[in-house]
Amino acid sequence: MIFALLLVSSLCVAQAKGKKDVVYIFGASISVTDSTVYFTEIQEIEGVKLEKGNLPHRQYYSYELKDYMSFKENLPGRTSVIYFSEKRSTLEKKEMKIKERLVERERKTVLYLGDKFSFVKP
Repeated sequence: MIFALLLVSSLCVAQAKGKKDVVYIFGASISVTDSTVYFTEIQEIEGVKLEKGNLPHRQYYSYELKDYMSFKENLPGRTSVIYFSEKRSTLEKKEMKIKERLVERERKTVLYLGDKFSFVKP
């Protein structure tokens, strides 16, 4: 009995050590004076753990995208919105809903930044 408990507890510890803290994130850059909305790709940020469901330093990720759009793409004055989840599939569904709403209801054009932009963990 004791041996079985030790075996189970050691397996749980091994699984916990193998699990990485990962958050998936993407951003959108929007302007009221522009019909184009820019999306980042969904990216994996390692070493980040949500705190009570919130992304630590979320504002830095938003500033990072805002600065990129202002200085690298020469599109100042845009609003950057960040979306995140611990599950990629959840975030993919969220992205599709947002994109559908922007295109169908608001008649926006959606463009992806592709590999030109990537988030850096603060």
